Amino acid sequence: MDELNPSNEELSSWGLRETVEKERIKDDLLKDQENSQKTEQEIISLFASIHDINTQESFDAYRKKFGLDNEELLTVARRSARWVELCEKRFKNKAATLFLQKKSSLDKVSYSLLFFEDEALAGEIFVRIKEAECSLDDALKQSSQGPPGLSTGRVGPVALGEMPSALAELMRVSQPGQLWPPKQIEGGWVIVRHEKLWPAVFNRYERLRLLLELGDTWITDQRKKP
Repeated sequence: MDELNPSNEELSSWGLRETVEKERIKDDLLKDQENSQKTEQEIISLFASIHDINTQESFDAYRKKFGLDNEELLTVARRSARWVELCEKRFKNKAATLFLQKKSSLDKVSYSLLFFEDEALAGEIFVRIKEAECSLDDALKQSSQGPPGLSTGRVGPVALGEMPSALAELMRVSQPGQLWPPKQIEGGWVIVRHEKLWPAVFNRYERLRLLLELGDTWITDQRKKP
Protein backbone atom coordinates (compact mmCIF):
# COMPACT_ATOMS: atom_id res chain seq x y z
CA MET A 1 0.00 0.00 0.00
CA ASP A 2 1.36 3.41 -1.03
CA GLU A 3 2.02 5.27 2.21
CA LEU A 4 0.72 8.48 0.62
CA ASN A 5 -2.53 6.79 -0.43
CA PRO A 6 -3.87 5.08 2.69
CA SER A 7 -6.75 2.64 2.38
CA ASN A 8 -10.26 3.35 3.65
CA GLU A 9 -9.59 0.86 6.43
CA GLU A 10 -6.53 2.82 7.54
CA LEU A 11 -8.38 6.13 7.36
CA SER A 12 -11.20 4.67 9.44
CA SER A 13 -8.80 3.35 12.07
CA TRP A 14 -7.17 6.79 12.29
CA GLY A 15 -10.57 8.49 12.61
CA LEU A 16 -9.97 10.43 9.38
CA ARG A 17 -12.22 8.76 6.84
CA GLU A 18 -15.10 11.23 7.17
CA THR A 19 -12.74 14.20 7.02
CA VAL A 20 -11.00 12.92 3.89
CA GLU A 21 -14.31 12.10 2.20
CA LYS A 22 -15.56 15.63 2.87
CA GLU A 23 -12.39 17.20 1.50
CA ARG A 24 -12.62 15.09 -1.65
CA ILE A 25 -16.21 16.19 -2.15
CA LYS A 26 -15.12 19.78 -1.60
CA ASP A 27 -12.45 19.38 -4.29
CA ASP A 28 -15.10 18.07 -6.67
CA LEU A 29 -17.37 21.02 -5.93
CA LEU A 30 -14.43 23.40 -6.42
CA LYS A 31 -13.31 22.03 -9.78
CA ASP A 32 -15.14 24.75 -11.75
CA GLN A 33 -14.47 27.53 -9.25
CA GLU A 34 -11.91 30.05 -10.48
CA ASN A 35 -8.87 30.97 -8.44
CA SER A 36 -9.46 33.75 -5.97
CA GLN A 37 -8.59 37.23 -7.17
CA LYS A 38 -7.80 38.32 -3.63
CA THR A 39 -4.27 39.42 -2.80
CA GLU A 40 -2.02 37.16 -0.77
CA GLN A 41 -2.54 39.38 2.26
CA GLU A 42 -6.33 39.24 1.85
CA ILE A 43 -6.23 35.45 1.52
CA ILE A 44 -4.18 35.06 4.69
CA SER A 45 -6.46 37.50 6.54
CA LEU A 46 -9.53 35.52 5.48
CA PHE A 47 -7.91 32.25 6.54
CA ALA A 48 -7.05 33.78 9.91
CA SER A 49 -10.66 34.86 10.42
CA ILE A 50 -11.95 31.37 9.64
CA HIS A 51 -9.58 29.70 12.09
CA ASP A 52 -9.62 32.44 14.76
CA ILE A 53 -5.89 33.08 14.33
CA ASN A 54 -5.01 36.47 15.80
CA THR A 55 -1.23 36.54 16.22
CA GLN A 56 1.93 35.39 14.51
CA GLU A 57 2.37 32.90 17.34
CA SER A 58 -1.04 31.45 16.45
CA PHE A 59 0.01 31.09 12.82
CA ASP A 60 3.24 29.39 13.85
CA ALA A 61 1.32 27.01 16.10
CA TYR A 62 -1.10 26.18 13.26
CA ARG A 63 1.74 25.49 10.83
CA LYS A 64 3.51 23.31 13.38
CA LYS A 65 0.35 21.36 14.18
CA PHE A 66 -0.19 20.43 10.53
CA GLY A 67 3.46 20.29 9.46
CA LEU A 68 3.21 23.14 6.94
CA ASP A 69 5.82 25.58 5.76
CA ASN A 70 4.80 29.12 4.73
CA GLU A 71 4.21 28.23 1.09
CA GLU A 72 2.14 25.17 1.98
CA LEU A 73 0.07 27.26 4.38
CA LEU A 74 -0.57 29.76 1.61
CA THR A 75 -1.71 26.92 -0.68
CA VAL A 76 -4.17 25.76 1.99
CA ALA A 77 -5.37 29.34 2.49
CA ARG A 78 -5.91 29.82 -1.27
CA ARG A 79 -8.09 26.72 -1.42
CA SER A 80 -9.99 27.96 1.62
CA ALA A 81 -10.58 31.32 -0.09
CA ARG A 82 -11.94 29.57 -3.19
CA TRP A 83 -14.33 27.59 -0.98
CA VAL A 84 -15.55 30.73 0.78
CA GLU A 85 -16.16 32.43 -2.57
CA LEU A 86 -18.08 29.41 -3.86
CA CYS A 87 -20.23 29.37 -0.72
CA GLU A 88 -20.76 33.10 -1.15
CA LYS A 89 -21.90 32.55 -4.71
CA ARG A 90 -24.27 29.74 -3.77
CA PHE A 91 -25.59 30.88 -0.37
CA LYS A 92 -25.27 34.68 -0.29
CA ASN A 93 -29.05 35.10 0.01
CA LYS A 94 -29.41 32.38 2.66
CA ALA A 95 -26.89 33.45 5.29
CA ALA A 96 -29.04 36.32 6.60
CA THR A 97 -32.11 34.07 6.76
CA LEU A 98 -30.18 31.45 8.70
CA PHE A 99 -28.93 34.13 11.08
CA LEU A 100 -32.48 35.24 11.86
CA GLN A 101 -33.54 31.63 12.40
CA LYS A 102 -30.68 30.97 14.81
CA LYS A 103 -30.28 34.37 16.49
CA SER A 104 -31.83 33.31 19.78
CA SER A 105 -29.11 30.67 20.14
CA LEU A 106 -26.30 32.94 18.90
CA ASP A 107 -26.73 35.69 21.51
CA LYS A 108 -24.00 35.46 24.15
CA VAL A 109 -24.18 36.03 27.88
CA SER A 110 -21.93 35.97 30.90
CA TYR A 111 -23.32 34.76 34.21
CA SER A 112 -22.36 33.71 37.71
CA LEU A 113 -23.50 30.28 38.82
CA LEU A 114 -23.50 28.35 42.09
CA PHE A 115 -24.37 24.64 42.17
CA PHE A 116 -25.74 22.78 45.19
CA GLU A 117 -26.82 19.20 45.65
CA ASP A 118 -28.98 20.17 48.64
CA GLU A 119 -32.08 22.31 48.01
CA ALA A 120 -32.22 23.69 51.57
CA LEU A 121 -28.61 24.87 51.46
CA ALA A 122 -29.22 26.50 48.08
CA GLY A 123 -32.24 28.33 49.52
CA GLU A 124 -30.28 29.54 52.54
CA ILE A 125 -27.40 30.80 50.42
CA PHE A 126 -29.79 32.59 48.06
CA VAL A 127 -31.39 34.49 50.94
CA ARG A 128 -27.99 35.52 52.29
CA ILE A 129 -26.91 36.81 48.86
CA LYS A 130 -30.25 38.58 48.34
CA GLU A 131 -29.95 40.33 51.72
CA ALA A 132 -26.31 41.23 51.07
CA GLU A 133 -25.09 39.09 53.94
CA CYS A 134 -22.54 37.51 51.61
CA SER A 135 -21.30 37.99 48.07
CA LEU A 136 -21.50 35.52 45.21
CA ASP A 137 -17.75 35.05 45.47
CA ASP A 138 -18.03 34.15 49.15
CA ALA A 139 -20.97 31.83 48.49
CA LEU A 140 -19.01 30.07 45.77
CA LYS A 141 -16.81 28.55 48.47
CA GLN A 142 -19.82 26.61 49.75
CA SER A 143 -21.06 25.42 46.36
CA SER A 144 -20.36 22.03 44.82
CA GLN A 145 -18.55 21.29 41.59
CA GLY A 146 -21.14 21.36 38.84
CA PRO A 147 -21.63 18.44 36.44
CA PRO A 148 -19.97 18.50 33.00
CA GLY A 149 -21.26 21.44 30.97
CA LEU A 150 -22.37 23.39 34.03
CA SER A 151 -19.36 25.27 35.36
CA THR A 152 -19.55 27.20 38.61
CA GLY A 153 -18.23 30.71 39.14
CA ARG A 154 -18.18 33.49 36.54
CA VAL A 155 -18.79 32.03 33.09
CA GLY A 156 -18.80 33.53 29.62
CA PRO A 157 -19.34 35.09 27.30
CA VAL A 158 -20.92 31.92 25.92
CA ALA A 159 -23.57 31.45 23.21
CA LEU A 160 -27.01 30.48 24.49
CA GLY A 161 -27.03 27.57 22.06
CA GLU A 162 -24.00 26.08 23.80
CA MET A 163 -25.57 26.08 27.26
CA PRO A 164 -27.83 23.51 28.93
CA SER A 165 -31.33 24.25 27.65
CA ALA A 166 -32.86 25.05 31.05
CA LEU A 167 -30.08 27.51 31.88
CA ALA A 168 -30.25 29.10 28.43
CA GLU A 169 -33.97 29.67 28.86
CA LEU A 170 -33.34 31.50 32.15
CA MET A 171 -30.85 33.76 30.41
CA ARG A 172 -33.27 34.48 27.57
CA VAL A 173 -35.98 35.77 29.92
CA SER A 174 -33.74 37.64 32.38
CA GLN A 175 -31.98 40.99 32.39
CA PRO A 176 -28.34 41.73 33.29
CA GLY A 177 -28.00 41.87 37.06
CA GLN A 178 -31.02 39.64 37.71
CA LEU A 179 -30.45 37.01 40.41
CA TRP A 180 -32.53 33.86 40.17
CA PRO A 181 -33.63 31.84 43.21
CA PRO A 182 -32.60 28.17 43.25
CA LYS A 183 -33.66 26.29 40.13
CA GLN A 184 -33.40 22.55 39.64
CA ILE A 185 -31.04 21.96 36.73
CA GLU A 186 -28.85 19.01 35.75
CA GLY A 187 -29.58 16.99 38.89
CA GLY A 188 -28.91 19.78 41.38
CA TRP A 189 -29.95 23.27 42.44
CA VAL A 190 -28.40 26.36 40.91
CA ILE A 191 -28.34 30.01 41.86
CA VAL A 192 -27.54 32.06 38.81
CA ARG A 193 -27.11 35.76 38.12
CA HIS A 194 -27.23 37.15 34.61
CA GLU A 195 -24.18 39.40 34.28
CA LYS A 196 -24.09 40.73 30.71
CA LEU A 197 -25.71 40.21 27.31
CA TRP A 198 -23.97 40.40 23.91
CA PRO A 199 -26.73 40.33 21.25
CA ALA A 200 -25.62 38.49 18.11
CA VAL A 201 -24.87 40.85 15.22
CA PHE A 202 -24.88 39.89 11.55
CA ASN A 203 -21.38 41.22 10.98
CA ARG A 204 -18.63 40.08 8.60
CA TYR A 205 -17.43 37.32 10.94
CA GLU A 206 -20.93 35.95 11.64
CA ARG A 207 -21.82 36.02 7.94
CA LEU A 208 -18.63 34.14 7.08
CA ARG A 209 -19.28 31.54 9.78
CA LEU A 210 -22.83 30.93 8.54
CA LEU A 211 -21.71 30.70 4.91
CA LEU A 212 -19.26 27.98 5.91
CA GLU A 213 -21.95 26.23 7.95
CA LEU A 214 -24.19 26.19 4.87
CA GLY A 215 -21.25 24.91 2.84
CA ASP A 216 -20.66 22.08 5.30
CA THR A 217 -24.32 21.11 5.07
CA TRP A 218 -23.98 21.10 1.28
CA ILE A 219 -21.05 18.69 1.54
CA THR A 220 -22.98 16.46 3.94
CA ASP A 221 -25.87 16.32 1.48
CA GLN A 222 -23.47 15.33 -1.30
CA ARG A 223 -22.17 12.46 0.84
CA LYS A 224 -25.68 11.10 1.21
CA LYS A 225 -26.21 10.85 -2.53
CA PRO A 226 -25.92 7.32 -3.97
